[in-house]
Amino acid sequence: MDRLRQFWGRAAQYETALPMAGAFSSYRAGEWLSLLQTLAYGRTGLFHRTPPSLLPLLPGTRSSAYLFDTSPLRKTLTELVDFGRLLDGPVRLLATAVDLETGEDVTFDSHAGGIELDHLMASAAFPIAFPPVKVDGRLCVDAGVSANLPIAPLFASNDADDVLCLAFDLVPARGRAPDSLDDAVKRAQDLIFASQSRHALQAITSSVTSDSSAKAAIVHLSYDGNDQEIGGKSLEFSAQSIRRRWAAGKAETAKVLARWAELNQGDGLSIFRLQGDQVKRLSWDRPRGAASPT
Repeated sequence: MDRLRQFWGRAAQYETALPMAGAFSSYRAGEWLSLLQTLAYGRTGLFHRTPPSLLPLLPGTRSSAYLFDTSPLRKTLTELVDFGRLLDGPVRLLATAVDLETGEDVTFDSHAGGIELDHLMASAAFPIAFPPVKVDGRLCVDAGVSANLPIAPLFASNDADDVLCLAFDLVPARGRAPDSLDDAVKRAQDLIFASQSRHALQAITSSVTSDSSAKAAIVHLSYDGNDQEIGGKSLEFSAQSIRRRWAAGKAETAKVLARWAELNQGDGLSIFRLQGDQVKRLSWDRPRGAASPT
C-alpha cells in the first residue's frame, strides 16, 4: 500500500507548474488545468513531453512517433516494484500488451517466464502518447487498444481452483447524451472502451467449458466518475482526481465483498455486475451473443 501511494503521489506532481495553478476551484476547472499541464509538460515520475515540433504534420518528414518520453516511469517502477517478489512470490501477475506490427495479443505471466520492467512498460505504452517497448524482438503497446478489460488469460485454462475475479472498468457503458464538446469526447471514449469490456465478457461466457469442477465468478465494476471527470481524463492525474478514484474503487470493492456471501454462485462461470448498492447476476443470450441484465 505504501508503494502504491508513493506511485500515485509522484503521478500527482506537476512536471512544471503553470501560474495560478491553485486559483481554480470551480467545477471541472482544476481538472482542465491539470490536463493542460500534462499536455504541455508531462507528469513527474511518469513521463515528460518530447520536444514539440510541427514536422510530423508535414508530408515527407520524419520525427518522433509519440508525444511523451516515459523514461521517468521506467525510473519510478525500478525504484518501487520488487521484481524479485513478482517472480518468486505466491501471487501470480498477468500483464497484457499488443504486438504493434502484427496486432496479436501478448500476455506476460509472472509464474511462466516472469515479468520484468519492460513487460510493465509495454502494458502501459498507449500508442501516440507513449513509445512502444521492444520485448523479445516484438514492439508492444498497451492492450487497451484491443482488450481494455484483459481478463481472458485468467480463464484460458480449466484450473481446479475457484476464481473470484473483480473486473474494474474505468469507463461506464451507460451515460447521458452529451451537451458539450467535452462531454462528447468523454462519452465517445467511454463507449469505445466499454464495448470492449462487453465483448470480453461475452467471449468468456462462450469459451469457458463446463468440464471443470471449479467455480468461477466475475464481478464487473465500472467507475462513472459521478460526472466529475473531463473528456481528457485518461491524461488527468490531479491529486483530487486520484483521491476520488482511489476512494471510489475502495468503496465499490467493499460493497461487493460485503454482499458476496449472499450470492448464490453455482457451478461453472457466473457473471455479476455492481449496480448501485446491489450485486446483480447477468444472464446472457448465447445464441445471439447479447448481454441482458436480469
